[in-house]
Amino acid sequence: MLLLFLVAFLSLPFHSPLSAVELPPLNDTINDLAGMMPEPSYQDLEKRMKRFKARSGHSVVVITLQSLEGEDPESFGEKAFHSLPLGEEDLKKTILLIVARKEHAVGLQTGAELKELFPEPTAREKLQKHVDLYFSGMRPDLGIHSAVFFVFRTIRGEVQMDRATDVEKLEEASTQGAEAGPIFAIFLAPFLAFFIGGLWGICSTNYGVQTAVRLTIGAVLGGGTAKVVAGLMELMGAVSDGLWYFILILSIALATFGSLTEFWMAGDWRGIPRLKDPIARKPEDKMGI
Repeated sequence: MLLLFLVAFLSLPFHSPLSAVELPPLNDTINDLAGMMPEPSYQDLEKRMKRFKARSGHSVVVITLQSLEGEDPESFGEKAFHSLPLGEEDLKKTILLIVARKEHAVGLQTGAELKELFPEPTAREKLQKHVDLYFSGMRPDLGIHSAVFFVFRTIRGEVQMDRATDVEKLEEASTQGAEAGPIFAIFLAPFLAFFIGGLWGICSTNYGVQTAVRLTIGAVLGGGTAKVVAGLMELMGAVSDGLWYFILILSIALATFGSLTEFWMAGDWRGIPRLKDPIARKPEDKMGI
């Protein structure tokens, strides 16, 4: 009886975590199992992938999943790669991109002829960055487009996975907002310096501070404002030495001018006379007033 129990127990169908994701029959372009791609987007990318294969002889295949369900990405990738409806010779020139929606994970499997172009883990990390840009937005399919186009460019030799081109560096800097810091600094620092200088000028005028002292303190406030703003903006991007000195000089000049309130606040800024003309004028002289 014990022997029969063991035989029956061992014959039960166990499902290993490594085979948790069941794959339907796959095609050799896009397998959108997670429903991440709208129909127009799907058709556009599929046409581009077929055109690329016709011109280069290399296949790029995409599989999207709702979840890996705890399965190891590497083992799933190998299983999916060998399930593609391609012959052995075609598999050597094929790259498979796997996108798991729940885990926000990207997997990569490459044929023998493409392994040198897509070294691991560098290739997977770069493609992950392309997909991550759109994962949490309204159009996650755009991340798949971006990753596939990057694969196209790599196979054509326009970019290399193991190094960043000048274009890639510029794109990364733009994406991270590296140029935003200097731009904000050059506009914000002088404006704040003038504003603070003006407030100081009004207060010092009311309290009768001498002009020389007022202008000196205004210049110091302008320089301090520039320093604070530039320091905060460097969190978004480095400010070059030349640009820093330009911002500093401009901020000091505007703060000094802002503190010179007896000059720029003199006169009647409304353009309307404060005192009425005591001389009576003819009706036709008042036209346009």
